[in-house]
Amino acid sequence: MTQLPQGHQCGVSIDMLRQPEAFAACFSARYAQAAEFRLHYRAAPPEWMAAASRPMTCWLGLVIPKKFCKPAVRRNLIKRVMRQTLRELRLPAGAELRAPVLMLRLTRKLPPEFRSAASPALRAHVQQAVNALLGAWVERTVQTLEAGA
Repeated sequence: MTQLPQGHQCGVSIDMLRQPEAFAACFSARYAQAAEFRLHYRAAPPEWMAAASRPMTCWLGLVIPKKFCKPAVRRNLIKRVMRQTLRELRLPAGAELRAPVLMLRLTRKLPPEFRSAASPALRAHVQQAVNALLGAWVERTVQTLEAGA
């Protein structure tokens, strides 16, 4: 869904963050903000890279507090959209993914106009915010081979 011009499918493998220490480290990392969402990002520790199942692995944590999003259907929709968008991520030609650890966090309540928990309008809103965040992350962190040379 995040389609950058002249890109290619990068085939990102997603591993979920599960340890509290990994989440705590992400909270202090750099971030991008869009609408109600914040995407924290940092480089993966070397020991994670050694244990990675694939070379293009991304670790993902999702923090969707119940106080901001009560219905489980909405929380699950946000998580599904983030995972799917990351799987479909396109990088610029000649770009290299550098072992990211990403954490998507809902920072305030969603707008009240979304009455249905799984409405197409809500899905579009979440997808737009997630696309903006991943686009900002790609611009800031993904290195191209031409820039490194």
